[in-house]
Amino acid sequence: MTGAAARFRQSHARLSSAQKSAVGVSYYSRWINRPLGRVLAAAAHVAGLSPNGVTLLSAGATLTGLALLVIVPPSVPVGIIVGLLLILGFALDSADGQVARLRGGGSALGEWLDHIVDAGKTVLVHTAVLIHAWLNVDVPTPWLLVPLAYQLVAVVQFSGILLTQFLERRGPAGARRPSSLRSLLLLPADYGVLSVAFLTSGVSSVFLPLYTGLGAITLVVTAAMIAGWVKRLSP
Repeated sequence: MTGAAARFRQSHARLSSAQKSAVGVSYYSRWINRPLGRVLAAAAHVAGLSPNGVTLLSAGATLTGLALLVIVPPSVPVGIIVGLLLILGFALDSADGQVARLRGGGSALGEWLDHIVDAGKTVLVHTAVLIHAWLNVDVPTPWLLVPLAYQLVAVVQFSGILLTQFLERRGPAGARRPSSLRSLLLLPADYGVLSVAFLTSGVSSVFLPLYTGLGAITLVVTAAMIAGWVKRLSP
C-alpha cells in the first residue's frame, strides 16, 4: 500500500508539471476537470490501466448516467447519480490523455478512440434529454426541438474545434495567450458545466429551463467561435 501511495504521488506530481495549454479552455475544464482528471490518471496509472482502458471507462460512466436518465423515473437521488456519472465520465475523458503522457506518449489509435467516444457522447447526451423529456416529463411538444437544436450546435462546435486544430497544425503556428475573459465566456458552453446541470435532472422544473438556457448561451458562444475560426483561417 505504501508503495502504491508513493507511485500515486509521484505520478500526480509529474502530471502537475506537464499540463496542456490553457488557451481556449474554460475555467471549469482548467480548474476542475483537469485537476480531477489528474487524480484519476495517477490512480489509473498505478492500477496499470491503459489510456484506451480509461477512455472506455469514461464512455461507460457516461452511458450509464444517460441510461439512468432515460430509463428511471426522475427523482432527486437519481438526478444526482446521473450528474455525478457524467461529471466522472468527463473527468476520465481528461484522464486518458494524462495516462498516455505518464506512459511516454499516446498513439494514433488512442487519439482516434478518444475522438470517436467524444463524438458519440456529443450526440447521445442531447438524444437522452429528448427521450427523457418525452417519456418522463409533461412538456409542450415544441420544446422537444430544444435538444435537437442543442445537439446541432454541439456537433458543429465539436467538429469546428477539431477541424480548426487540424488545419492550424498544417499552417504556420501563431502564438496565442490564455485569456481570462475568454475562459469566463466559454464557461456556459463547457460540457463540464452541462454535466453539473444534470445534477438537477431529477427536478424537471429546474433542469429543463437550466438546460434550455445553457443551450441558448452555447449557440451564441459557438457563433462567436465560428467567427473567430474564420478570421484565424482566412488567408
